[in-house]
Amino acid sequence: MTARLPVGPSGLCRCLVLGCALLWPFLAMAQTPLASAEATFRYLASTLQTFRRTGRLADNPGIDGADIEHFMALLENYYNEFRRDFGPDSAVCNFYMSPANGRMTIEDRAEVSFSLLRSLADRNARYIAIDREFQAEVEAHFGSRLLDAITSGKSAATSNQRLPTADFEQSRIINFLDTACGN
Repeated sequence: MTARLPVGPSGLCRCLVLGCALLWPFLAMAQTPLASAEATFRYLASTLQTFRRTGRLADNPGIDGADIEHFMALLENYYNEFRRDFGPDSAVCNFYMSPANGRMTIEDRAEVSFSLLRSLADRNARYIAIDREFQAEVEAHFGSRLLDAITSGKSAATSNQRLPTADFEQSRIINFLDTACGN
């Protein structure tokens, strides 16, 4: 005996809804490489900020006392690697924050500053590569169990810091630069 599929528009909708409902958990877990890089950056920023403020790891992913220094150095290293082109000491922030450019409107200053970044495709490829390196190093030094804990913790990480992974409109460029450059 063969199963009959519902026929007609309402039956097709039911199949599509049920199929989507069954697949949703798997689709939600799958991340694009760029979304993973963005989530890793938020995780790094959030974890480092919390550690600097409190001196401990909130939601410890499984690091014991002997490894905490190495783990925090690893997080700091990759956080700085992500921010190399737009951190406070970068050409982008130096131009944006320079008093010598005070005669320019903030919009013009932001546009010129943002243009100092690599092309969008190069930026995104670099962030994806950094994310992969971070994951490989975590797994090599601490094992897959810790990497899995970090991967699941990335979704809950919150930070006002973002990567410039898109072409922003003017107000978002200013917001991004104000956050990245510490204004």
